Amino acid sequence: MRAIMRKTVINNRIIWILVIAFIWYVIIFSTLEAVVSSRGFLEMIGLDLSNEMMFVIEMYLSTIVPFVGILVYTAVTKRNRFVFKSFLPTYENNGMKTLMQGLLVGFIMNFGCIVCALAHGDIKLYLDFILAEIPFMLFALVCVFIQSTSEELWCRGFIYERINVHYPLWVAIAVNGAFFGALHVFNPGVGFLPILDIFICGLGFSIAKWYTKSIWFPMGIHTAWNFTQNFLFGLPNSGLVSEASIFKMDALNAQSNLIYNYEFGVEGAIPAVLADALLGIICLILAAKKGRLQELKMTYDELHPEQNRYISEKEKAKMMEN
Repeated sequence: MRAIMRKTVINNRIIWILVIAFIWYVIIFSTLEAVVSSRGFLEMIGLDLSNEMMFVIEMYLSTIVPFVGILVYTAVTKRNRFVFKSFLPTYENNGMKTLMQGLLVGFIMNFGCIVCALAHGDIKLYLDFILAEIPFMLFALVCVFIQSTSEELWCRGFIYERINVHYPLWVAIAVNGAFFGALHVFNPGVGFLPILDIFICGLGFSIAKWYTKSIWFPMGIHTAWNFTQNFLFGLPNSGLVSEASIFKMDALNAQSNLIYNYEFGVEGAIPAVLADALLGIICLILAAKKGRLQELKMTYDELHPEQNRYISEKEKAKMMEN
């Protein structure tokens, strides 16, 4: 690791990349996000919304601030423009097919965890839906996509890509998992298993992004996971329960154990840990069959020397000295 660190100037050190992400994403954009989604602000601009709509706006649509923020930040800063290009539909495997595959995988993963909780008797669900709610659910799906994609663009996009320029891929994956887990430490009902699951989720999503060569795949998984548990089955999403859903949970009879976490939802239990770990393991097995595991030890520029990523003259001189 020391040999790697000697080749990097401060702008590419891990701590600096995380500080930049923390300042922009966690402090600046999160503060703006809280302001524009507050009921007081919305009433001030003439919007008097239902509790169901307020939940969607506060928890999901408000994340359009960091969503747009990462796109603008990476597009206008020359050093990060290669990150912005990796978001576009024209980049390698990005596209609707990859996104739809991610949505299917995310649904299967979350639904599998819910089935475990149902079979174990920890939760009971009942249908509570009318056709008139379809427009609301479609709106909620779009908002969940914005929220999930925002986290992916910052974690599996900016942090992952910037670290992997000068550090081996496994370092980018590990730091990604730690940062992603840290983002959820203050969620309602958080504990050891929830944090462990989210950390492994960060690893699994990063490995899936590497294997598929597309950030659109984890974007799809993340979106389907959140929408399935929060708006399809009415379960907590990282501790937050939707005001409206197609199915409702009988909260009075819900139980909390290793299969289901009453406060945090399926994400705070063993099945979710196994599902997220299985995602990463399957991708690693498939990569091994293709002879790609050695890529985990390489930086992006070592793996793709033909691609011209931005490196300043100062960095080039520094690397020549070492």
